[in-house]
Amino acid sequence: MNLFPFIKQYADQIGGQFTQYDQTKAVVVVPLGVHRFQTVLALIQASKFSGRDLAVFTSKVCEFNGAINLKELLEENARFDYAKFMLEDNYIKLEAACTATTVTEEQVKEMIQEVATMADRFEHILTGQDIH
Repeated sequence: MNLFPFIKQYADQIGGQFTQYDQTKAVVVVPLGVHRFQTVLALIQASKFSGRDLAVFTSKVCEFNGAINLKELLEENARFDYAKFMLEDNYIKLEAACTATTVTEEQVKEMIQEVATMADRFEHILTGQDIH
């Protein structure tokens, strides 16, 4: 699949914004309702496990602090279709990944929406604010 042209088309379809930085990195701003948006980073990167090209969709939730119950977040991972919580550079993020060569257009849409929606939801749960 030619990933970034499809993501641009999808962003246009949902009234979002798409910016491609290079052959491996783009950003999608996903509208989530009246005056609510969530930024999703789309990457194509080699898997550290298999070496295959992955399509990776990531969104920041909030900065980590000691009051956040990581056990609860790990338990939430089981409820998502695609996404999972991760901790990177002291930020809690949501990420969904799949092989870039076999993913379908429908799966890309679902992953982008899930990552954006759940990152926005948990950002509000954990911080009470709309940061990202």
